[in-house]
Amino acid sequence: MKKLLIIMGSPRQDGICQELINQVRKYFLDCKIKLYDSYKLAPSPCTDCKWCEYHEGCSNKDLDIFFEDFEDADYIAFFTPVYNNFFPAPIKAILDRFQRYYNARYKRGSNPPIKKPKRVGVVIASGSNARQSADYMYNALKQSFAPLGSEVCSRYYIPNTDMGRYTFNMTELQKFVHQLKGKTD
Repeated sequence: MKKLLIIMGSPRQDGICQELINQVRKYFLDCKIKLYDSYKLAPSPCTDCKWCEYHEGCSNKDLDIFFEDFEDADYIAFFTPVYNNFFPAPIKAILDRFQRYYNARYKRGSNPPIKKPKRVGVVIASGSNARQSADYMYNALKQSFAPLGSEVCSRYYIPNTDMGRYTFNMTELQKFVHQLKGKTD
């Protein structure tokens, strides 16, 4: 059975990101789904302590279980608002902790640093029309996953959520799921 790891980047349990998670889950009934709320996970930031240059993993153990599920996943989906033109701090902290994989690949020669490649998607919601920020976030995610041997292949952007002028485009949502699953039909 394939595995989907969902990473919730919003602190709002009743917000747009949660609503979109509920919609996307319906398309992955054939998968085992794990959901991590990045705010409840409360990841410590990477301090560039150099531990992972010489050892597998991280000196900080707060994300050990998360990274086990991360490495085991076939699909990873981020659901995040735009905060100050980028990811909220807990998502940024998770991405910074990828240093363990970069050092595994570039310092310790483990290529790829994760045995199972992933298909990655991101759903981004912004209070205003911040398409340039959403594009930047998507490209930053692609850059973060490339050394891991994984492909960021799917995105869905919803602008103007603060004004209540947004709509959920089911065609775009289905396209997001289709691309994330890697369907070619």
